[in-house]
Amino acid sequence: MEHITLGNNFRVGEGLWLHAIPQYLTFTYQPLIEIGENFSASDYLHIACCNKISIGRNVLMGSKIHITDHSHGVYTGEHQSSPHEAPFERKLGSSGPVAIGDNVWIGDNVVVLPNTSIGSGSIIGANSVVAKDIPGNAIAVGSPARVVKMWNEKECKWLSV
Repeated sequence: MEHITLGNNFRVGEGLWLHAIPQYLTFTYQPLIEIGENFSASDYLHIACCNKISIGRNVLMGSKIHITDHSHGVYTGEHQSSPHEAPFERKLGSSGPVAIGDNVWIGDNVVVLPNTSIGSGSIIGANSVVAKDIPGNAIAVGSPARVVKMWNEKECKWLSV
């Protein structure tokens, strides 16, 4: 797997789709998917990459999760995609990579969008959409996901923000 690196103890359920895209139509990319050791996910995980997606160690994911670093089309800058062009004919556009830290738990039906990071020790609640960075040791929920609790080292508990 030229564009995909998996750590030891990689475990997933049914319906896994690791999609590193070096070419789409006439466009070429340099995709890289890196997943650390002790990774575990349930059914129907879809990771789609034309840029870079990195996932740390000891990460747990639920079912029906989509993680992507791109979209069908370019919607900022000089050469934007036209609405008159069929979506499947548009160049894949990436606003940035996705980085997921160590010891992260992601619940069922979560979508992680391009140019985002999820800090180590964080939890993303079910049915959330990660559209911006989530700091480490946070619990984030909703669409878009927002931080609702942070781990307090002094008190050794999750405190509402």
